[in-house]
Amino acid sequence: MVSRTTIALLCLVATGPSMAEDLGECWSATFHEQRSGEVREKTRSGGPYGYLYSYEGDFRWVGEPRTAATSDEYVFCFRKRLDDGGVLIVGDKQIPLGRVGSVKLQPLLHETAGYSYTSTRDHYDFPTLYGSFHTPGKADSSLEIQLDRVRRTVTVVARSTSGSTPVASFMQADAVPVDR
Repeated sequence: MVSRTTIALLCLVATGPSMAEDLGECWSATFHEQRSGEVREKTRSGGPYGYLYSYEGDFRWVGEPRTAATSDEYVFCFRKRLDDGGVLIVGDKQIPLGRVGSVKLQPLLHETAGYSYTSTRDHYDFPTLYGSFHTPGKADSSLEIQLDRVRRTVTVVARSTSGSTPVASFMQADAVPVDR
């Protein structure tokens, strides 16, 4: 599974501030199902329909994705300042992630039907954390956590490239605010 592998790698490379540091707003989610498989990314000539939103570029499954039961729990926090990003908390480790919309991690330029536009997702109601990870001897991977404050849901997209084939893992769940 891409997400468990990604989390295991992240725990190995995680460094960051102590747990005592003020993390701002934190949320928790428990995932019960994960879809994963090969994906095709949207190109200039592709339309927006049938694609799943991702910071790295919208994608759709090649064939049917594998569906697996899971019981992954994520706790993630957004720091008070947009440019300070946020963290994914795994056990006693904090994995620093950037925040889409900050000067460090700009909104992504999407391309569809021959024209380009910048994502208009509101950074308050729909904040997104993102990190890309490079470990020698392993495929490069990324992790994206998209919170929808309005619906109180969260989407997690983990991506990697196996050879020349992009692979993704996709999970959605209800999100609950956490007091820290």
